[in-house]
Amino acid sequence: MWEEWLIQIGYGLLWLFAQPLLYVAIILSFALGSKRIKQDRKQFGHRVFPYHSEWKGTWLLGVLVGLALSVGLVLSGLFITWEWLIAWTAVTFMVMLTGQIALLSPVYTLGITILAIWSIDLFNVEVVNASITSGLLQVDLMGMVYLMLALFLLEIGLMSTTKRSNTFPRLQKSDRGKEVGAHQVRRLMLIPLLIPIPTGALTLSDQFVWWPVFGLEGVGFSFVLFPYVIGLSQKFRGLYSDQGAKRLALSMSFLAIILIGVAVGTYGAINLGIIVVVAAILIKPMIHLIIRNIDVEKRPVFKPEPDAIAIVGVVPGSPADDMGLMIGEKVERVHDIPVKNEYEFFDVMSENRTYCKLAVRDLNGETRFVQRPIYEGEDHELGLIFVKEKPRFTLQSETIELDQSS
Repeated sequence: MWEEWLIQIGYGLLWLFAQPLLYVAIILSFALGSKRIKQDRKQFGHRVFPYHSEWKGTWLLGVLVGLALSVGLVLSGLFITWEWLIAWTAVTFMVMLTGQIALLSPVYTLGITILAIWSIDLFNVEVVNASITSGLLQVDLMGMVYLMLALFLLEIGLMSTTKRSNTFPRLQKSDRGKEVGAHQVRRLMLIPLLIPIPTGALTLSDQFVWWPVFGLEGVGFSFVLFPYVIGLSQKFRGLYSDQGAKRLALSMSFLAIILIGVAVGTYGAINLGIIVVVAAILIKPMIHLIIRNIDVEKRPVFKPEPDAIAIVGVVPGSPADDMGLMIGEKVERVHDIPVKNEYEFFDVMSENRTYCKLAVRDLNGETRFVQRPIYEGEDHELGLIFVKEKPRFTLQSETIELDQSS
């Protein structure tokens, strides 16, 4: 018995390499990374994060959740046919083609698929032929609504675990025309779902009298590994990126609780389940827009300071990263010389290219000192990203003026 299960699971894992979404996701990752690095070089003169940084910190969570959901699919008997998987893949593929990873939410990709197949049933539409149509309608839509909500909870978890150091710095013009800093939260997660397909000899009817909950009794199954991708994107400039992402997650949590309550309370009533899907599709972008408006109305957190320089970004693996400098901290002095903009910072650093000593105002408003030797081949910029501000003068020009006056 267990040998058959292991064999079928092994075959299911091999199906991963036949899934087009896997290769489209790889291409999307390269495209996003290339576009981001071009923007980095245009704004900062160098790359900040390497390719595929959108996936950083999501792999383990995606695998663990994928495993848990796969077990849930099997125990509930929620079979998904090949026809249904193809439809789901097509919707996700079209979303990926837009390049808008904010649309790679289960609310959109899985929700739209549910609505499309529900409409086929409602209006008695035949898709290609009767066999394909039957395969689409064979899947329990209420079970798919529950799966959508479970994946939505995972997306909320992705929001709430966002770290400030893993978001992407950007420079943009404020309403007053000054350049300010912002951060783009952009994350991708791969969830490997081992999906039961209603063609095979595996069954749990002998072990559990209630099985299957959603599937058809007397139907055996096999496995297919489906590489589902979740995306998240939101820009913040009036809030730190981790704070903004947590606020977004909190708002989405209230929506998820309401939707789950309605879905559980209306078990088996697919029309009410469709209302849950439609509500999710309509309300989710409204929450994103509300959080964006709240953020825009606040004063930018990364702006020119009268007595310090705000750190907008830290290049991973750079001397600044090695010194423990953090996004949001402010550099007050370099080698005991006060600095107010990046030009003054680089002027002082260029005078001493072998050592760096900084006085930094931390996130609690307290001043701390960091220091480190600068080795041959390391950039004197240290890997720090500041808001660019055209100064009235630099330390070098001030020295020239003093020399002329004497």
